[in-house]
Amino acid sequence: MKIAIFAETYYPFISGVVTHIETLKNGLEAQGHQVLIVTMNPKASHHYLKDGILYCPSIPLKKIYGYGVANPVNLRRLSYLRAFNPDVIHIQTEFTMGLFGLFCARQLKKPVVYTLHTMYDDYLFYVAPSERMQKVVKPGAHWYFKNVAKKATEIIGPSPKVVEFLRRCGVERHINIIPNTVDLSDFMVENIDPAAVQQAREKLGIRPGDVSMLFVGRLGKEKSLDVLVDFFSENFAGEERFKLFLIGDGPEAEALRAQIAARGVEKQVRLLGRVDHDLLPPYFQACDLFTTASLSEINSISMLEAMASGLYVVQRLDLYNREQIDQGKNGDVFVDASGYAKIIRDWDALSDSEKSALRAGVSDTTRRYGEKEFTRSVIHVYQRAVYEYSMKIK
Repeated sequence: MKIAIFAETYYPFISGVVTHIETLKNGLEAQGHQVLIVTMNPKASHHYLKDGILYCPSIPLKKIYGYGVANPVNLRRLSYLRAFNPDVIHIQTEFTMGLFGLFCARQLKKPVVYTLHTMYDDYLFYVAPSERMQKVVKPGAHWYFKNVAKKATEIIGPSPKVVEFLRRCGVERHINIIPNTVDLSDFMVENIDPAAVQQAREKLGIRPGDVSMLFVGRLGKEKSLDVLVDFFSENFAGEERFKLFLIGDGPEAEALRAQIAARGVEKQVRLLGRVDHDLLPPYFQACDLFTTASLSEINSISMLEAMASGLYVVQRLDLYNREQIDQGKNGDVFVDASGYAKIIRDWDALSDSEKSALRAGVSDTTRRYGEKEFTRSVIHVYQRAVYEYSMKIK
C-alpha cells in the first residue's frame, strides 16, 4: 500500500506525536509499504521533498515552538500527492495539514484515516485565556472536531480517553483504540552503554543514595508542571538527595524557572532544556522514577519510553487515562501533594534488590506495546478504510 501521513510538525522538531509517526513510518516500510510524510517547516521558503518527507513552507507560531500555519488548499502541494497516488490518506492533525489532507482526499478520491492525539479541551487557553472565554469557545471547538471526524472513513485513538472526548464532541461512530508504541531497543538497559549512563548521572549530579525523578515533554501549561514543582517543593525542599529533572522546551520555561527560584529548590529542580531524542536513553537510565502531573495526555510516548527503561511512574490521577498504569507493577497514581510524597518515599524505602526487581518488571510491562503489533493494527484499519470507501463510491 501507499500511505500519505499528514502532520503539523516532524523532525527535526520533537514531540510525542512525531515519535509516534516515525514509529508508524518505520513499521510500515519494514512490511513493504510506501510512506510519504506531509508536514510543515516554518523555516522553509518553498516546498521540497527529502527522504520521503514533503516539507511545506509556513508562517511560524510564536507561542508553539516548531509549529506553523499554512494555506490548507494548495495546488502545488497537491501535485506532489497526485504523483505519489496514495491508497490511504492518514491525517494526524486537525489543523493546517489535516485540512489539506481532507482536501487531497476529496480531490484524489481516497479514504481518510484520522488519528486524534490531543485532548483539546486542555489546550483552549492558548486561544481563550480566561475561563469565561473558554466556555464560549468550547462548543465551537467541539463542533469543529466533530466535523473533522465526520469526514474520516475510520478513526484511531491511542486510548479510551479519545472515545470520551469525541463523545463529548457529538461523535457517536466506532473508534479504533490502538495504544501508542515505543521502539524498546533504544531504551532497554542491555543496549545502552553503562559509561553513557554514568556520564549522564555525573552531568546531572546524581550521587549514590539520591532519588532522581524525571519528566520529559513539552513545557506547556497543559502539562501542569507548576503542580509538579509545587508538590515536589512542598514535600522535599531542603532534602537535597531528592532531585527532579525536567527535559524539554516550551512557553512555560521562564515561569517555571521563576517558580523554582521562589520555592528555593534551584539545587533540586533543574530545567535541562531540549535534548535530542536519540540522546535521551542514558538520561532515562540515570534516573529512578518518571513523574508527571499532566491531565492532558492520551497515551504518553515519553511515559512509555520511561517504562521501557524500567522507571516506575508516579502519575497524577487521570480517570480517563488509567490504562497505562498498572498500580504497584509499573507505577502508581496520586491526587494530592501528600499522595505524591507517599509513593516516592515508599519507593525509597525499598531495598536495592526490590528496586532492581521492580525496575525489571516495569520494563516487562511495555512488551504489549510492540512495534509489530502496533503496525499490524493500523494496517487492519487502513484495509478496512479502503474497503469501506470502495463500497461507498460504487
